[in-house]
Amino acid sequence: MAKEKIEIIASVETYKNLSTFESIEDLNETVRAYIERFKDQLNKTHIAVLKVLHGHSAKHLGVSFLTKRNIGKLIGKSRATVIRVCNHLEDLGIIKQLEMKRSSDMKQTSNAVIIQPIQEEEPVQEMAQIEENATQETPKMQHQKNKTFLKQIHNIKHLNMSKKASKRKPYIKMVPKRLQQYQAFFGNQIKSLYGRIWLAMKRFGVEIDKTIMQEIAHIAFDKLVDYLKQGRNLSTEEMHKIAYKIAHNQLSEREDTKEAKKEAVTENLLERLINFNGQNRTSEVAESLHLYTSRA
Repeated sequence: MAKEKIEIIASVETYKNLSTFESIEDLNETVRAYIERFKDQLNKTHIAVLKVLHGHSAKHLGVSFLTKRNIGKLIGKSRATVIRVCNHLEDLGIIKQLEMKRSSDMKQTSNAVIIQPIQEEEPVQEMAQIEENATQETPKMQHQKNKTFLKQIHNIKHLNMSKKASKRKPYIKMVPKRLQQYQAFFGNQIKSLYGRIWLAMKRFGVEIDKTIMQEIAHIAFDKLVDYLKQGRNLSTEEMHKIAYKIAHNQLSEREDTKEAKKEAVTENLLERLINFNGQNRTSEVAESLHLYTSRA
């Protein structure tokens, strides 16, 4: 999939708009609270990176724009390590990373990293309810909303990143934090769209790691956003079908999920072989297992 076009221009005004705190005291207290809340999920390197981001977020409260390489130099780690750490912090909802481009030549520059205000999470509900929402929820078509998003896509305030927007933005239950940003495009429909991703995974017949599932959701949502930016007027049903199809294709094509599927089928055949042990069909199942593993 082609990389999405970078829309946000790095400037002092942009950093001001992205600021997420009213005072340095609020910022300091939030960072301390995050370290305490996620103490079991943050190691020394995670905390070191967070403190560097914190220390460079005083001018525009909550916003820093150090390169990953420079952060690595400050803590004695490689750029690749810093990238992994920042992605982990973003998964936890501690920071948000936005790609930026220079106004001089419109080429990519260092990301803006925004420390997020603490939001009280809604209780996590059973995944079965997601399936129910995905199969039964039929919200009204939102053509007019999509048009509004298209007209205002270049306005930084409509990315829900300003101080006021960060306070208004609700937390959508059953949707991972790293996907909440897509509310700017899909509104509450993000829940039923994510439900389609989960439904594709369930019908694939293999338990998929939540990180992989979220990566697949990112790909599906990015494609839908591309369609909206192109001016395509998609109904709710059409978006659901597209999300499901992309998820299904990803599950079928990714090496890690294909391997998981292969292992599940192999285990099933072995179980059948054990159950039929001592019966006339033992050779039949053994032959099926041999044929499957040789083709795979």
